[in-house]
Amino acid sequence: MGEECPLTMASHPEEIELKHWPVASQLNPGPLKTLLHKLGLEKQYPNKLTLRSLLEINKDSISDDAVDSLKAVPRFLQQEMALKMSMCQFAVPLLLPPGTGSQSTLMLWALRAILKEWRPHALSESKGFEEGNIVFEQIPFISFVRLKDCSISKSQLLNHIFSSGQQIHNIFPHKDMDGGTAPKTISGGLVEACWYLPCGKSNVGGFPEPLTVANLRGDICASQAQFSFLTQVSTAIFIFLDSVDEDEQKLLLSLGDMGSKLFLVVNSKGEESRNAETSVNEIMEAFKLKSNNKLIWRTNANLAKCSHSIRKPLKYILKECTSKISIESMSNDAIELGLSVDECMTEASKSAAEEILKGIGDQSIVDYKRNQLPLQGEHWKQLAKLEKEECRLKNSGESRLEEYRAKLQQDKLKIRREQNKYKTTTAMASFLGYLATTDKEEKALFLKWLQLKLDIRSQKDMSSLRNRFQEQSLVKQGNKCLEELDQCILDSSLGIEHFMREMGQIYEASSLGNPQASAEHCPLPALAAELLLDGYPFELLDGDASNIPEKWVTDVLMELHRKVGEKSKLLVLTVLGVQSTGKSTLLNTMFGVQFPVSSGRCTRGAFILFLKVGEDMRKDLHCDFILLIDTEGLKSPSLAQLDESCEHDNELATLVIGLSDVTIINIAMENSTEMNDVLQIAVHAFLRMKEVGKIPVCHFVHQNVAGVSAHNKNVTDRKHILDRLNEMTQIAAEMEKRASVNRFTDVLDYDADKNNWYIPGLWHGTPPMAPVNTGYSVAVLDLKKNLLEVLKTCRCEEPSQIPEFIEWMKSLWKAVKYENFIFSFRNTLVAQAYDNLWKEMTQWEWESRKNIYTWQTKADLQISNLEVNSFEIQSEIQDLQKSLKSEALKMVATLEKEMTEKLDAYYKKKDRNVSLIEKNKIDFFHHIWDVHRDILNTENNKLDMAVKLKISTIEADDIHRKQKVRIEQKVLQLLQNPSDNKTPLSDEQLEDEFGKMWSQEVVKIKGLEEQDIPSHVFKQLIRDFSNRNVNEEFQNVETLTAYGMEPFKARDRHICTMTKFKLKMMFGREKKAKESLQRFSESVIDTCRRIILDSTKSQTDYHDSLTKEVLEKINKSLKENYKDLKTNTKFEVDLKLHICGIASREFLQMHRNFLLRKDPQKRLEESKNQYLSAFIDLYRERDHCQRKAQDFVQHSLRPAILQYINSQ
Repeated sequence: MGEECPLTMASHPEEIELKHWPVASQLNPGPLKTLLHKLGLEKQYPNKLTLRSLLEINKDSISDDAVDSLKAVPRFLQQEMALKMSMCQFAVPLLLPPGTGSQSTLMLWALRAILKEWRPHALSESKGFEEGNIVFEQIPFISFVRLKDCSISKSQLLNHIFSSGQQIHNIFPHKDMDGGTAPKTISGGLVEACWYLPCGKSNVGGFPEPLTVANLRGDICASQAQFSFLTQVSTAIFIFLDSVDEDEQKLLLSLGDMGSKLFLVVNSKGEESRNAETSVNEIMEAFKLKSNNKLIWRTNANLAKCSHSIRKPLKYILKECTSKISIESMSNDAIELGLSVDECMTEASKSAAEEILKGIGDQSIVDYKRNQLPLQGEHWKQLAKLEKEECRLKNSGESRLEEYRAKLQQDKLKIRREQNKYKTTTAMASFLGYLATTDKEEKALFLKWLQLKLDIRSQKDMSSLRNRFQEQSLVKQGNKCLEELDQCILDSSLGIEHFMREMGQIYEASSLGNPQASAEHCPLPALAAELLLDGYPFELLDGDASNIPEKWVTDVLMELHRKVGEKSKLLVLTVLGVQSTGKSTLLNTMFGVQFPVSSGRCTRGAFILFLKVGEDMRKDLHCDFILLIDTEGLKSPSLAQLDESCEHDNELATLVIGLSDVTIINIAMENSTEMNDVLQIAVHAFLRMKEVGKIPVCHFVHQNVAGVSAHNKNVTDRKHILDRLNEMTQIAAEMEKRASVNRFTDVLDYDADKNNWYIPGLWHGTPPMAPVNTGYSVAVLDLKKNLLEVLKTCRCEEPSQIPEFIEWMKSLWKAVKYENFIFSFRNTLVAQAYDNLWKEMTQWEWESRKNIYTWQTKADLQISNLEVNSFEIQSEIQDLQKSLKSEALKMVATLEKEMTEKLDAYYKKKDRNVSLIEKNKIDFFHHIWDVHRDILNTENNKLDMAVKLKISTIEADDIHRKQKVRIEQKVLQLLQNPSDNKTPLSDEQLEDEFGKMWSQEVVKIKGLEEQDIPSHVFKQLIRDFSNRNVNEEFQNVETLTAYGMEPFKARDRHICTMTKFKLKMMFGREKKAKESLQRFSESVIDTCRRIILDSTKSQTDYHDSLTKEVLEKINKSLKENYKDLKTNTKFEVDLKLHICGIASREFLQMHRNFLLRKDPQKRLEESKNQYLSAFIDLYRERDHCQRKAQDFVQHSLRPAILQYINSQ
């Protein structure tokens, strides 16, 4: 049609297959064969249509091609064709001409997918805009028709009138175009429509408001039904004519009262014009038209001048217009006139979609999602946080790690049980029911209707929220209000992906519930796999929760693997870029897929789409599918104010790059720095992971760069970017102790000369009236061809099948979840600056704790040496305790002040990139405060414990002193008991009596509890690895005391992979390197063992500073020998675990020895048996004496006394 429309309908540049469309409709063979015959392609049918054949289409066939194509293709392709034609600023069919024995058809369904944005002149100052689905918009409708064979080129004139800017665009085909003179066989009666949309600038385009322009092809006398339809729906009708015959005059007069709606554009041709003038005047009188409603076309006038004369009444119409109409409302007029509406055949699917959405009503989308899609709400987001916390353990505090992990597991199980309590909602039950239909076309129609309805509602809610955001930003009510509105805008997004997400959550929750529920939802993965095979995107990473529902994704992909007969070799291609750089458009253009774009919603996360490889390409690519991954825009301004947005972006980038064989980095020049930052973090993250796996090929696509010299002129910029990435990679390698990594290309496969592409902008001119740039499609096609060649020639290993892809995805996502440091930073320089300061802070903290430990040792000695008796104990001890606490407070305040001054001085330095972490300054000051509050609390607790120990010791000594007296009293008490005087007590009875007495005496004495010293040592070890990615290794440690039992052995895994490879190439020097590493390890272990044993010889209790001292010694040795050893983090972890295992056992025994010496309860318990023996012996002795006395009284004294009394 004179200009090319970048329609892409295939997965390969050399073939077009309709089977890629998500519907299995059959083409109507009659119109299709007719069309192919006209295009000279009948020999190609039913084989694949090559691009070369497409480009050889006869140019003379242009006149009827749109009508032929639309009649031949299924409904979905009609909609997609109309959308692409509209993007290219070509007129789209509004009324399709009748076929044999049929009526014209209103193409309402075909136009449903067209979304437009514009800025009326009234909003130019505020920079506001309007957006909407074009079939719903109430705007003026202007029709242009002709009477008989008018010599005026109506279409050409319309192109001049409605083209925006300097270039005249062929919106409507006309006779001066290639193929424009070909006879029209079936397009007569076609009504084409386009939309004029203002951009807000009065000097670009001539109309301040949007309007619909309709153009009827052919003579109105031959298309009376179409003309009648236009007269009913139009705001104004412009009739182009040369003259008016009697029959034509009757036709016009039969229209009834047209008022000022009618405008006559009359061609002036000398004598003929005078003959026509009478009939034209009669028409004007009949319709009571003003002189302004007649426009004279002078034969010598140029198109520009004539365009200007028609623009004037058009502007007047727009200014005075009171009757506006939407295309959707035209359907009733069409039916009344006997015309058909294409949408009538989709009513069942439309009703199904409306049934799902009828629950929204007046409530907000946020409320609808809360009520109808509850499982993906707070429960799912909280579950995602728990899964990451389970890996990162950031908030474990003082809890034992085993207990903390167990608590997290219980919390996760509790959430799943809560989810299981929910019953399937009405909306989800309907959605799953329609999804289960076996009719693929019906299912596709249902999903399309649902998507259209969801987009409309989301657009409505989000537009209102954006207006509120604009108002709030002007009144400056504070960031909190804006943050809430930001979050509300995100939550107001509603699409099919949300229903699919809920479907996944239902499946995940039921898998942990009762077997009946699990069996009920067992078919869900099969339904999702069917959609994947039909070409629908599938959510891999939920961007709202920043999590992957692993079981759901695994079972869906495995179901797909089974459906394709376990032939699922994959090549993975990902596009990554900053928001609004055209990532989805790039993939859609390149492969003819349908990732959602321009829906007005903010899609978050990562989506995958399976593209089946044709038989001819399968042999070259060695794969069955190309897996496309489309991601949300990074560095989104709308997400910048939300918590953890930077972390979310970095996690997403690391995941998708790691999954890819080829990664396209989509860059617009204005945000190249931001994309550079994300790449740095992704590379840094790979260095921190245990193994990266495959090395993705990396291509940079520079958008909006159109010059032919762009590649040569930007060589300096490319070199600068690569140098910068190399520098950051070296910094990251230094931080992570990866001596084998020196360049960016050690991590990602990138060639600065071959892997950079410069693509012109998508639009040719100023939107919204700009057509799609043909150069964009050509450049994207070149990129696609190159990428396919790369995939053909650079395969160093067999492509993975779906099961292997799943395992790699799980492994990579697990590594991402365990990463607890690097993702929170903008780039590597910021991370390095933060890490440098953190190391300084750690050293300052260590000095503070050493000073306070020295003071604490003296304080403990002072309390221990306090000489008081039991009567003075309370007052004396309390006075000393109060004095020491006051002294501790002053000392901690001094240490805090010193550390604060050091931090201030650090930030005043010009080096070490401190300016990059200026925003973290407050956090570091808070950390200082927290550290010294912890020190103070610890010291107060230790003073309290020392005082309690002193009091217990005095009380124990008091018990020792008084025990002999109390034993004698107890013995006398037992001997004086009449019930016990008959027979002596046995040893067992005496032990019981003594036990009761002992318990009463020592109950006040509080013993010292044994501390979990290995746990204390382990926490110090974890703190030593702050900001290092070793969480997974430490979570596998069950008992620290089990480490260091056997001699340490240097292993292959302790040497950097790249270094190991180089050493193997250097004639077996790997063995010597390992021997050197073994000697170093043994030396460090021996040194640390001596430090540990020297510490245990003291008579003091364990303190964390002892472990810290050992770790400092290890760190110093590693730092001094780092570059010579070429070791990795795994070696450092294993070495420190070995030494800390030794330390944990020795320090535990040191602690137990201290308890034996100092614990008053233990000292009393040691004396218990001695006191028991004395008690029994005393009882037996006293009991023997008492019985002899009783015998003397009974047998001697008593008879003598009785005898004496009787004798008197």
